Amino acid sequence: MSLDTLLLNLLACPIDKQALLYLDEYDVLYNPRLRRSYRIRDGIPVMLADHGETVTDEQHRKLLQCAATGGAVATLQVPLSSLLSDDGSGEDAA
Repeated sequence: MSLDTLLLNLLACPIDKQALLYLDEYDVLYNPRLRRSYRIRDGIPVMLADHGETVTDEQHRKLLQCAATGGAVATLQVPLSSLLSDDGSGEDAA
């Protein structure tokens, strides 16, 4: 189930208050800067800081690769490229 565009324009990470990647295929909102994912349950994003999950290096690369190939949408109306570029992790999204 896809999240509504209006909702995506409002969602930010509960920790750093910045934009997230919405990966519909994985039912998650992902913060590549903090490497934290937030599950979407029954179409409702669970945006509580203590419910976020830290991802492994392998999961991080997989999520960024999916996003780089068109599998993600950025929240807060920011360009997707700004989340895939220098995220401070030392990973190359391309």
